Amino acid sequence: MGADSEIFRQLLTDTNLLHGWTIPNRIVNYQAEIFSGRLKNPGWQPQPSYAEHYMRIQTVEQARAFADVCWFTRAVFPELGERRGLNERYYTDLGQGCYDYVIRTSSVPSPVLETMRNHFEFLAETAYIAIRHYGDFRSMWD
Repeated sequence: MGADSEIFRQLLTDTNLLHGWTIPNRIVNYQAEIFSGRLKNPGWQPQPSYAEHYMRIQTVEQARAFADVCWFTRAVFPELGERRGLNERYYTDLGQGCYDYVIRTSSVPSPVLETMRNHFEFLAETAYIAIRHYGDFRSMWD
């Protein structure tokens, strides 16, 4: 795990501890890698649009990478598409669909991707709190 990933891992871990969330280390490590990857690639937004990018996916790796982008968008910038009438559920639906495709077409079980798919919204919200509200206690049910 690189230095950037380690910083994100610690940020996520601190937030999880503050809020009493027990998220497996393998999931926190995966989330940290997603964050680190976006930091290394500032041009992470799909072009020309999320929908068109989704429709052009041809490989399992493209689907997994796009699912990660959708999770990152929902976790850090859920308001990104509001001007165009897109809410955070849009990114969740695209991301879960891509993770599901990867899981269904892979011959090797992936507990990490299954967890990301099954708990996409919760994991994105916990990461949102870690990134946008670090150090503050924030109720998810306000």
